[in-house]
Parts: sequence; C-alpha cells; structure tokens
Amino acid sequence: MGTFCVMRRTAEEAAATRRDLLVAALAEFAELGYSAATLAGIAARAGVTRGALYHHFSDKGTLFLSVLGELWAEAATPVWGALDGPGPPLRRVSSFLVAFFTALERDATFREIFALSMRPVDGAPELAGGMEGKRAVMEGWRRQLTALLADAPLRVPAEVAALAIISAANGAAATWLACPELFSPAREAQALAEAIVHGLAV
Repeated sequence: MGTFCVMRRTAEEAAATRRDLLVAALAEFAELGYSAATLAGIAARAGVTRGALYHHFSDKGTLFLSVLGELWAEAATPVWGALDGPGPPLRRVSSFLVAFFTALERDATFREIFALSMRPVDGAPELAGGMEGKRAVMEGWRRQLTALLADAPLRVPAEVAALAIISAANGAAATWLACPELFSPAREAQALAEAIVHGLAV
C-alpha cells in the first residue's frame, strides 16, 4: 500500500511538473516568440531545473508543439462544444462564434495559443512536420462546420459557408490582436456572430 501511494504521488508530481512546463513555455513563446525563447528561460519560469525539463521534453521544438497541441485542445474544447449544442445549425454556429470571441479576449490561454498559432515560424525546420497538425485542426474545423451546415438554409454551399466562417473569425481575431484598441471581441461577440451568420443565411 505504501509503495502504491508513493508511486501515485510521484506520477502526480511528474504530471504537475509537465503541466507547469507547458504553461511556462506558453508564456515564454507568447512573450518572446519561438526563436528567442530558451529552454533555460522556460525552466526558470516553471521553477524547475533544465534537467527536469529535459525529462519531459527532448528539445524546444517538441515543447512548442506540445504547447500548441495540448493546451489548445484544453482551451478550445468548451468553445467548439457550442457546435454540438441544441438548436438549429445557424444558431449553434452563432453560439460558437460568441464563445470564440469571448474566449479570445477573456481567456489568456486561448488568446496566447491562438496568437502563437498565427505567427510564422520560419527558420525552424524542426517544426515542419509537427505544424501539419495545425493544418489538420483547421481542416477538421472546416469539415465539422460543413457537416453541421449541410441542411441549413444558406445562400452558398455548406463548404463555402464553413470557409467564410473560419475566415471571418480568424480575420476578426487577427485584427483585434494587431489593434486591440479598435474593439472589444467579448463585448461585440454577439454582434460579430450575427453579422457573420446573417451574411450566410437565406
């Protein structure tokens, strides 16, 4: 019993350290960018040694891709969950867009990962394979929206509507990230959602 408790505590401590490293890495990458961020800086932010960091992540590229994959999935799940809610397809899309714009401004993890995913990482060949995951996520988003809108009353084909929604959401987010004084995504979330959906509905 004692050995089991020790093993469980050790596993929990390791999981907590890994989580601390992911959060610290997100802060480092968001503040400095991929190229300028250092493993030493990330370890210092997390309050661990570099040896502890290397126990969980073999290099900076692996850590960066883990941040994008794991923390994005965690932060985005509640937002994308709106697409699976009750109601007609266009109402669910509207709810999703409201959740997206609200999280963009009010959820620091969601905002930082979204901003990080939008930045180019030229000169980092170690990320080339892993960034395919980013494209796969976008493609999955397009397929999910297309399927949801298949029977909705639209002015355009469902696939075109899905691309329009993705482009509008990403465009508004990128505009706010570049010029945050222009508007408040959270405050204008409902109006933005209605404008996007209204342009698609018959």
